Amino acid sequence: MQQSYKEAVMKTSVKTAVILMLIVALFRIFASVEMIITEEKSLDAGFLFILNAVAIIGITLGALKKGEKWAWWTLCIIVLGPPVYCIIYHGWLTWNIVGIVLSALPVIIPARAILGTSDT
Repeated sequence: MQQSYKEAVMKTSVKTAVILMLIVALFRIFASVEMIITEEKSLDAGFLFILNAVAIIGITLGALKKGEKWAWWTLCIIVLGPPVYCIIYHGWLTWNIVGIVLSALPVIIPARAILGTSDT
């Protein structure tokens, strides 16, 4: 059975989002290790950032790959939360802008594919 063009585009957007989510998670792991090594932030901040990355990886590889809506909403919150907090707390610094752009892309790209389909 052949897929329609629309279904193929939607699957591609979800696959792209999965790859970008994993890149965001790796970026957060590297950032947290850097924060811990340089003692820029406290150990608990670095540990929480690592846990955030682990949650992103788990939800992405589990439910987002299947296109589940709850996974998109959950990732929307846990992926965009830290950069939005940094912008509110620290202002529009270069790394905060990079963080919000890197975090927003994997949330925006699959939005239509995941939220536009009905479960019934």
